[in-house]
Amino acid sequence: MVYYVKQGRMPPTRHTYENRRKLLREELFGEESFDGSYSLLYHRNEPTRIKEIREVGKKDPGFGVRDVHTLVNTDLIRREGDFITGRKPLFGNDRVIISILKPSKGTNNFFRHGMRDQLIFVHHGDGSFRSIFGEMPFKSGDYIYVPKGSVYNLGNAEESEFLLIESRDNICIPQRYLNRYGQIKEGVPYYSRDIRHPKLRVENHRKGEYFVYVDFDDRYVVETRDEHPFDLEGWDGYHFPFALNISQIMPIVGKIHQPPPVHETFSSKSFMVGTFLPRKYDFHERAIPISYYHSNVDTDEFLYYSSGNFMSRKGVREGSITLHVRGMLHGPQPGTVENALGKSETNETAVMVESYERLGMSVLAKRLESKDYMKTWYA
Repeated sequence: MVYYVKQGRMPPTRHTYENRRKLLREELFGEESFDGSYSLLYHRNEPTRIKEIREVGKKDPGFGVRDVHTLVNTDLIRREGDFITGRKPLFGNDRVIISILKPSKGTNNFFRHGMRDQLIFVHHGDGSFRSIFGEMPFKSGDYIYVPKGSVYNLGNAEESEFLLIESRDNICIPQRYLNRYGQIKEGVPYYSRDIRHPKLRVENHRKGEYFVYVDFDDRYVVETRDEHPFDLEGWDGYHFPFALNISQIMPIVGKIHQPPPVHETFSSKSFMVGTFLPRKYDFHERAIPISYYHSNVDTDEFLYYSSGNFMSRKGVREGSITLHVRGMLHGPQPGTVENALGKSETNETAVMVESYERLGMSVLAKRLESKDYMKTWYA
């Protein structure tokens, strides 16, 4: 649940009609079998109106578990496909899939994930997120949350680069950030006014041929429709796509080093998403302003380096990914603790995913990995 939004035209009372000659088709769009957050969508046409269905296969990413830390450089991934077909899964398990998306072309087709919530991080570029709920501009540094079942496309995606996190479990604002009324508390990294939602534009689209690719993990079911899928006259509720830019997030700092949970941005039953941002370092007079050595006993730690200079890591560059696996100690590389002493701030930007289940590497990720990464702790 984010906050209540009401846009467009709808009956004054839910599950009723206002004008018998201009009936709107009401859809309940929600989660957790009517017990979770939801919105009511008011269509001009029957949302179930599908002219034809066909299936399109998807390539198995071939996830395999690794027992050593690894480094993958995504700048080796070339632009390919559109915002639907260009997704390149690199890490994943049954609950979460993490991909890089660098489209080379646009498309007029639409996408809906039937199985997973999506969190899209805009690494580079700007454009328009166009959905059944309305339009919402995106820019570099945006997180775009897309609840499963949302129909959308991305305008100007061929000029952008994205990190894509897809989850079987609901992705949400961390519960500890909310008060008992569901409002975001004071003292956490971002607030309700930092969150942007789509703005509905009621348009009378022509009849035609429109294709919606519905993702079921192992295949697409492609719907052919003769009415444009963006046909809402109005909607209201608490369940909808939204965006949050990292420039609006206020990092929590302290007198000594703060543990990774203070950087949490989103949470899920099977993982958490954190954001490392430019910030002042610890202000104790003898502080060691760098992460300590730690064993990931219960998690696999994924890090996507978006920009800046990540002080505890050597050999990473913009777009690099590290995976530090459970059961293996990791931390600063040789010399980085000494070099950190006396530093007052960092300019890094990185997205972290702490997975509570083991993350596998795809066949593509294995082709892109640095074979010598484990040796960087020995010097």
